[in-house]
Amino acid sequence: MPFQLRAEREIVLLLAGAGFLAAAVWADRHDVEPVYSPYSGKYQGHEINPIDRLGYTVKNERAGDLADFGLYGGPTLPLLLSFDPVTRKHYPAILLIWFETMLLTFALSSLVKNTANRPRPYIYNADWMPDRILTRKDRAAFLSGHTANASAGAVLFAALLGAYDRPLARYGRWLAVGVAGLTGYLRVRAGKHWPTDALAGIVLGGGIAGAMVRIHRKANW
Repeated sequence: MPFQLRAEREIVLLLAGAGFLAAAVWADRHDVEPVYSPYSGKYQGHEINPIDRLGYTVKNERAGDLADFGLYGGPTLPLLLSFDPVTRKHYPAILLIWFETMLLTFALSSLVKNTANRPRPYIYNADWMPDRILTRKDRAAFLSGHTANASAGAVLFAALLGAYDRPLARYGRWLAVGVAGLTGYLRVRAGKHWPTDALAGIVLGGGIAGAMVRIHRKANW
């Protein structure tokens, strides 16, 4: 088996994930100050960097719906290893690594969202009513949780295929790039995230998955 579990480390990782999630909930519940649209004087558009100006400010519900395939499909990919006879016998350990990866990704992305409070692109569209108070969902642009979770699941799947030297391992990286990139693009196209939000989600999710594989991998494997 290419991975090794240690009780102390796994407890720390699980507690860290729970702690970040609790912090995200605390930040959400203590965010009670009303915030208005860009045209009220709170946001004037000058904070939009040149890269993000390439994004979309019009909602595209179809693109948003398609991005849900990445949100749910990416994290599901590592679970497919339960069908492989080689990885199946190590599946409890793989399942724990998967759970830790997704917990940390979800908790950290939620914490960042609830503290950054970045308005979504559609707030800057001309049809937005200036006197409308921005809800929590309206201020959850940074970073893209869809992209972070899709990237975490896809990168973990690719890394596990490589660690076990499975026949499809050489395609795993391309799959990870495709799932992460397409999910990020669809969220930007939906008008829900700026390009930098999607890039940050890829870095966070992929980074956590890569780190989890690295810290669990046996040194002599």
